Amino acid sequence: MKNRKKNICIISAFYNEEQNLRKFINNFDIARSKLIKKGYLVKLVLVNDGSYDDSKKIVQELIKFKKYIKLINFKKNYGQQLAIFSALEGEKADFYGALDSDCQQDPNYFIKMINKLSLGKFELIQMRKKYGNYESKIKKFFSKNFYYFFSSFTKVDIDPGSSDFYLFTRNVRNKIVSSHLSRLFLRGFIHFNELNKCYFDYTPLKRTNGKSKYTTFKQIDFAITAIYLFARNFFNGILIFSLSANILLLSLLNLKFFDQNLSEFSIFEYSLLLLGLISFFLSISLIYFLIRIYKRISTVPIVY
Repeated sequence: MKNRKKNICIISAFYNEEQNLRKFINNFDIARSKLIKKGYLVKLVLVNDGSYDDSKKIVQELIKFKKYIKLINFKKNYGQQLAIFSALEGEKADFYGALDSDCQQDPNYFIKMINKLSLGKFELIQMRKKYGNYESKIKKFFSKNFYYFFSSFTKVDIDPGSSDFYLFTRNVRNKIVSSHLSRLFLRGFIHFNELNKCYFDYTPLKRTNGKSKYTTFKQIDFAITAIYLFARNFFNGILIFSLSANILLLSLLNLKFFDQNLSEFSIFEYSLLLLGLISFFLSISLIYFLIRIYKRISTVPIVY
């Protein structure tokens, strides 16, 4: 048992990445060879998150010759967080890692991560993204400010730039799979547990093929989901405030709008009217995302 080699399981979810998968696996092979030389057994679990292009076909062809790769197929798109969680549930290893399959994250960083993690001082090595000039200003703005906002209201210590590019121990994996909070916001959960962690900075490579599937809408959806999961009191407070403002608006309309001319409204009443309209749209938006969150929490991915 003293000579038993440690196992590393790396997970990568993909969604319509037919233009990048061959390059991604070739890059991973280079890092895997280095890890093998260091005495580790390395497995790659690819989760097909409902792709409708030729991504699945490409991986199926490659795994005929690369037996260290396991493919999990989802019937539809469930999202990266649930894809990684599902793979973690079914795998047994000493160390677990994750990275994207769009070739923007260099697998060779796992060498640096395992060197640090194997010392036994840390449970989690988290890669911290530096933002490149090729990323849109809107996406960078939401990404940077989300972490400050999230940390302030949830008291979860997570640095800006944290991404799903990390390596952690079996103990962390066990905590993840035993919690329902982790299914929809893994990177938040691993920091929520106040683990002994270490950050490494990296600059993502520019995407050379295909387009990012992580749209601004998905970014907002993801942010609201994270805040709801880890700060429900704050989230519910906003919703209650919005609904209360709507009631105030209805009362104002009932008392004033039908009894006097619009020109007789005071500035204060106009302000209340505006507040009510804003809160109405906010309430509708929050309720919409709340319904989406509840559906996700109860979702069990269909694997085929």
